[in-house]
Amino acid sequence: MIKARIRGIYSQSLTQILLQNHFEIVQPIPEVARRFGLPFRRDIPDVDIWDRSDLQGIVAIAYESILIKITDVLRRRLGWVITRTPRVAKSSIYKGCVLGRDDRTGQTRVDLGELSGLLPSRDFKPGSHVMVQIRAHDYGRRAPVLSSSITIPGRLAVLLPEPVVRLSTKIKDPETRDDLIALGRRIREHTENWGILWRTAAEGLTEEELRDEVDYLLDSAQQVHSMYTERSSPGLVFEGTSNADIEFPAEVKKALDRIREEIRPTLDQHHFYMSAGYVPLVEFAEMVMEDRPSERDYFASKLEKVVSRDMPRVDDGINIEHVKLDGRNIILARGRVVEINSSGLLIKRQFRHTNRKLKIAPNHTNDVDVVRDEGDYAITHVIPGALTLVTKYYSRDNHLKGTYVNINTGVELYPSNGNSPSRIRYVDLEIDVVNPAGDKARVIDQHLLKRAVQRGFITQDMATQAKEKAEAICMELCGSIVQ
Repeated sequence: MIKARIRGIYSQSLTQILLQNHFEIVQPIPEVARRFGLPFRRDIPDVDIWDRSDLQGIVAIAYESILIKITDVLRRRLGWVITRTPRVAKSSIYKGCVLGRDDRTGQTRVDLGELSGLLPSRDFKPGSHVMVQIRAHDYGRRAPVLSSSITIPGRLAVLLPEPVVRLSTKIKDPETRDDLIALGRRIREHTENWGILWRTAAEGLTEEELRDEVDYLLDSAQQVHSMYTERSSPGLVFEGTSNADIEFPAEVKKALDRIREEIRPTLDQHHFYMSAGYVPLVEFAEMVMEDRPSERDYFASKLEKVVSRDMPRVDDGINIEHVKLDGRNIILARGRVVEINSSGLLIKRQFRHTNRKLKIAPNHTNDVDVVRDEGDYAITHVIPGALTLVTKYYSRDNHLKGTYVNINTGVELYPSNGNSPSRIRYVDLEIDVVNPAGDKARVIDQHLLKRAVQRGFITQDMATQAKEKAEAICMELCGSIVQ
């Protein structure tokens, strides 16, 4: 069985899903242990799961085979899960061949066999071999960042290329920190030039277990150097664990709400409220609801009233977060709310620069754009939960230039948080519909949708649904059905 450790606002729903799919939950938080009747086991997890920093999903760290299983489980149970994994696992070690200076970055490009990476150092000659390690990956980056300073990562510790002893910052207990530092210094006397970093999982384990881990890593280091010597061509010599960035759009948050409701009383939009920053209020309301289930509607209405105070009003500024499938978060030009009605709100964005372009010109390919003139503006109709965002572009004399329909995951409307204005958030599904004024509507960027499937961000079934949605909207626009 795969052992999972889960933390964060999605922990109860994810625990339910993974238990139903034959995973084991280790080191559960007290609330999860109580709800599910789980013993507290200090077993080392095969996969670590915690919240993304923006609370819009989770990060999972494990070997690639395990991440594939988790992704498959979540997609089957939750539907529109968006997954981003790097092409190469962080901490993996390669025998590389130096190709030379990269023209774009000025760094050294290194052939890794399956792809190439960038090494900040310029001290290597073209054609020479070098041992490199994946130091950083970005899901939208064209090439991984490499380092020639090698570490050997394990589940409890990491061997460092310098004679030091360090601790994970997540180990907080002072006595535990002192004990691990002292143990690390004793072990360091027999590790030659390797240093030791104790990982979070080392907390609470015996000295024997930790010594065994370091011995295993020292053996791994010898194997890495042997494999590097034996390889005659560029390629992998040590596989590191990989990160999966797993996004939970609006539809997935609702599915998680339904699963959590099977465990304990759960407010409608529970995970939306939690991701919006109302964690204490939600937890308090649900704690009281559990004791007084007959007053569920009352507490739900009060929470909604509190949140509504932070929602945008007419003339308020508002941001639009246009999230790409590769993880890039593009903040569009700041808008202003000009109307609020029963279906949603209208946002006006004024354009002050002429170097931006629009794909709404008639009779052109996807690669040909039209200059957006000084004084042009856009009116976007925002309907929370909708799978489209419809924007009409106008000249400064109010002449309609065209309509752009973005195909996306369900639109979420987030309240202001005191430091920043309200925001619209969705994940762009790449494919769009354009309807230039005086011309027929058409679907564009289908090649980007296909590429997203190839990169594993979405499944073929998701892509098919997005394409069918775009084609249906295109037909409606051609028939003047869509407003």
